[in-house]
Amino acid sequence: MSMERLAAAAGLNGPRRYVVDWQRVEASLGTRLPADYREYVYWFGPGNFQDEFVVCVPGVENSNVELASRLRDERDSGRLWTEVSGDPVPFPLFPEPAGWLPFAFTLEGGAVYWVTEGEDPDRWTIGARDRMWRPERFDGGFSEFLREAVWDTIELDAVQEYGDEPPLAFRPSDGAWIGGAGARLEPYGSFEEAAEG
Repeated sequence: MSMERLAAAAGLNGPRRYVVDWQRVEASLGTRLPADYREYVYWFGPGNFQDEFVVCVPGVENSNVELASRLRDERDSGRLWTEVSGDPVPFPLFPEPAGWLPFAFTLEGGAVYWVTEGEDPDRWTIGARDRMWRPERFDGGFSEFLREAVWDTIELDAVQEYGDEPPLAFRPSDGAWIGGAGARLEPYGSFEEAAEG
């Protein structure tokens, strides 16, 4: 399923045209990112699915949903999990070799990651964890994961059972900081103006 068809299924009439400096994004993370994720960012931009499932995007003001900030938060959460539970995080976190790089989360405390095995990010598979840090694997890439999550056919405990009829609707936002938890960042992403004509 193309990103265009997935966006239409999730309720978008066309691309939201969210653009970022990908060299800056990838330099800050220390890795290239999958091409289908870059396409997703252009089509969807910041927002969430059914107020339950959030795919982070780079360059927004709200640190809670900004991609590089999510990586920092996940490292902090992993350290806290280890301190409280006495158990180590059961998978390596990026930038460790084959580390799990977070790109999405659920409001129930789950997280979704790219498993950064290999040099080609377009071949990365997906990992997930529930709020108890129990890991799961998805044998597919970003687009396959997103399609199954939107159509609620995914077999990952961390990202299923939303209670609404599929496909999950996308609820756009502007990525602005809303106060409370997290921090206000200097935004560097923006929405491209639609061409006239």
